[in-house]
Amino acid sequence: MGAAADALGLEFSSLAYSSLMAPGHRVGIVGGGQLAVMMADAADDLGLEITSLAQVADDPIFSFGRQGFVGDALALDDLRQLASNSDVLTFDHELVDYRVLAQLETEGVIVRPGSTTMAIATDKERQYELFERLEIAQPDTVVVSDLASALDAISRFDGVAVLKTARGGYDGRGVLLDSSEAAVREWFPTGQTTVLVQRRVDVEIEVAVQVVRAHDGTMVTYSPVRTVQSDGMCSIVHIPADIAPALEDEAMEIARKIAEAIDVVGILAVEFFVLDGELLVNELAARPHNSGHLTIEASATSQFENHLRAVTGLPLGPTDRIVPAAAMANIVGQTRGEPQDQSFRPDISVHMYGKTPRPGRKLGHVTAIADTTDQAIERALDAAKELEQESEMP
Repeated sequence: MGAAADALGLEFSSLAYSSLMAPGHRVGIVGGGQLAVMMADAADDLGLEITSLAQVADDPIFSFGRQGFVGDALALDDLRQLASNSDVLTFDHELVDYRVLAQLETEGVIVRPGSTTMAIATDKERQYELFERLEIAQPDTVVVSDLASALDAISRFDGVAVLKTARGGYDGRGVLLDSSEAAVREWFPTGQTTVLVQRRVDVEIEVAVQVVRAHDGTMVTYSPVRTVQSDGMCSIVHIPADIAPALEDEAMEIARKIAEAIDVVGILAVEFFVLDGELLVNELAARPHNSGHLTIEASATSQFENHLRAVTGLPLGPTDRIVPAAAMANIVGQTRGEPQDQSFRPDISVHMYGKTPRPGRKLGHVTAIADTTDQAIERALDAAKELEQESEMP
């Protein structure tokens, strides 16, 4: 098992990891968001049955008529109910408690990725410790638990820093880019919350790698994609990433190293900064990821299908890119309208999530296929903009 997880003081459940048999065809997804919807679509092709533990009654999973129920992902009884109708549990978000998952594992529930993996994937402090232990380069970081220590750390970084809550942050939530004292005082969380203060780096490029690991240690890796962030949210993803081949190889090797160290079963997304031609690891997510959505159209096997293959014990699929270039753009809701016309050229694929629009909320994404990355990016942005405009109230 993963030495890094052992070094972090986490114990593996022998029940969860002793079985190398395929757990079955019934998959319980903790979460009912767009990732669960896209996993359910992939499950149809694999003949798998999906049940979701949704957070609220209007979660996307219900908009598409999928099976599920509303409950609390932190509540043991709700997770037990999901497990009673499932052969294996997996996730579409990180808002879980690894200790509750560990309890399920002691009861014989197969959880993939397991509690020890999720303990790291849901905690940026543990990720920082993992990267340190594996000697993987990352931005200079100070872990703090109070406001005074945060301000002191910022001063050590010459007043230029990024602050992140260790738990609960995603899509820009739990992140502060303004390191002025006034902003930090207003933002800093109260209670027993750990915060990472990181030196802000002049990022040239951001890339992400998806690696899929089976229960027997077999791995397949997708080529890196380049990501563009806007207000803390991934707005554009394209492949090829247009970085040096040696850098691509290094990013994939690091992703595999991390996946093996924390015993991932399923997909792992690893985000990197590129600075002065060198890689700095940023964060990871042990679930399908926004940066991998374009694999639906651009790869021989989508991230969603390969994740399900891994967690159910099916053979992993090939990850080859099957198009010259592809780009994905998010459709972000501004008003309470709904896009009406989704008719585009065959090289544009539209994925709507069935969400109620509101400012800043991801309503869907478009993926464009083209001969070059520039063409793909332009087509994806144009299509996303058109859909966003159609969602505006008259």
